[in-house]
Amino acid sequence: MNSERTQISAARPWLPPGTRLNGIYEIDQPIGMGGMGEIYKGHLVETNDPVAIKMMLPEMSANEAALTLFRKEASALHHIQHDAIVRYYVFTVEPQLLRPYLAMEFVDGRTLTDLLEQGPLSFDAALSLLHRVASGLHAAHERGVIHRDVSPDNIILPHDNLAHAKIIDFGIARTAQHGTVIGGGFAGKYSYVSPEQLGLFGGDVTPKSDIYSLGLVMAQALTGTAIDMGGSQVEIIEKRRKVPGLGAIDMRIRPLIEQMLEPDPARRPDSMAALAAWSPEVTSDARRDRGTAAPISGSIHDAGIQKSPRAVPWKYAATGLVLIALLGAVGGAVYFVAFRSTKPGATAGLADKGSSSTSPADTEAPEKSGEASAAGQIKSYVQQYDGGNCFFLAPIAVSDRAAALEGFGSSVEPFKAFDAAFKRQIGFEANIGVRQITEQQCPAISFLSQLRGNNARIPHLDIEQEELKNGSVLNGIVDSYGERQVALLLVSDSGTVQNISNLLKPGMDSKNFALGLKRAEDVTGRKPQLLIAIATPSPISALQSTEPAKADQFFPKVLREAASSGTPISAAARYFSFEGGG
Repeated sequence: MNSERTQISAARPWLPPGTRLNGIYEIDQPIGMGGMGEIYKGHLVETNDPVAIKMMLPEMSANEAALTLFRKEASALHHIQHDAIVRYYVFTVEPQLLRPYLAMEFVDGRTLTDLLEQGPLSFDAALSLLHRVASGLHAAHERGVIHRDVSPDNIILPHDNLAHAKIIDFGIARTAQHGTVIGGGFAGKYSYVSPEQLGLFGGDVTPKSDIYSLGLVMAQALTGTAIDMGGSQVEIIEKRRKVPGLGAIDMRIRPLIEQMLEPDPARRPDSMAALAAWSPEVTSDARRDRGTAAPISGSIHDAGIQKSPRAVPWKYAATGLVLIALLGAVGGAVYFVAFRSTKPGATAGLADKGSSSTSPADTEAPEKSGEASAAGQIKSYVQQYDGGNCFFLAPIAVSDRAAALEGFGSSVEPFKAFDAAFKRQIGFEANIGVRQITEQQCPAISFLSQLRGNNARIPHLDIEQEELKNGSVLNGIVDSYGERQVALLLVSDSGTVQNISNLLKPGMDSKNFALGLKRAEDVTGRKPQLLIAIATPSPISALQSTEPAKADQFFPKVLREAASSGTPISAAARYFSFEGGG
């Protein structure tokens, strides 16, 4: 069952071949890493039958939440009997190692991800895969188990045989994507997660969430390329508010995939059983519009599959390339993310002209009981929460029953404290994506925190990539609004602020930029970088300087000048990680 695709590292202290577990199983070799455990190939001592062994990482063994998830996977597999789902054997704790492990069926084959690297599947092969996987997931759903992490990595193909595909990894493990996830509101890979797993449409995760994820898997299988559903947390949310463009998919199955990818779960097919039995009938009905009440032609008419309009992908224009030499290096990889400041701080004395300054606790207070929605109260609670220095938290997607939040700071401890307070106050856990920055970058985060609640229009900042190699180019865009001044800043992991506004090249209604990044010294690991676009109605001298400055001096200077002149400020920021080295 070589499932997770993490490379085996010789430096990692893997259990050596020959290690026995409870005197029943023996380790043969490591085959991969999961979110919480190591994956080994082993065998049953008495019969020599092969087994796959998922063993919890030593550092996770004392984590009760992680142990609960591990037990949950064992329980799920124990009760589901279907040939498309990997078989479970035993869950126990090895008495000498004191590490929990799960022994299950070993599947000798590649992942669907590996197979698709060779190109897309034929229509018939894809249909066979759909029937097989949907049938297995239907069996899980009948037992009340929602996979929540359906992806090509979690589909194994014994001897590349699609008709014998196996679904693996029912651990519902949280993935941080180069960051830390706190709270229990989200599970699943961001590229395949459903809208409701991110808090949209009420945040109610049902079997239809797996239908959405399987739709993305099938789109990838039919084209050979995954639909781009990633990016910053904001972009991840926005991409799930509409059906993605599916123009490259065979018309015989495109309407089905379109309905599987409906943002609203109520508009998706009724069940995995419908998908497992679906077969196409190519007629003119396949061209019906989304609004048509009748289903497309097919053998499962009660699926209610309707055509959705195509989304038109947008590409960045790369112009004005300049190489920027990054200064210094302090560790800490972060996930590419965006947030926008929405509240002014009384300490900075910032307010729109004609209005009074207000403190964070005074603005956006919850309305009177009975008048405010639960979602509004959640947003207000997040906006008003004071996590101390170098702490920024913003709501990304919030409903009455779910909340996806994005946090930035040099330590995860304040976010753990918030998580506990949020659960006590609101009554459920939020999903908090924490992106760790360096201490030197903290003044930039403090600057953004002090702008929360400002009614000034926020500049729109987008960048094309989330991870950059040394010497590569970052393309992006800043929307220009009327006569406002917009400054573009780069804050490196060393805390050096560089004004790169000269890279902004005018476009139709925006400004494009291409930023080349080069670090000469030999620096290993991913380093967090921050782009900040600051908009003001009139010039601020601190934002005109092109000389590099330290963040702890630069941002307080900007705030002081804005406060003294009564100039409102708004800002947008984007994170990306940069891997240095010569």
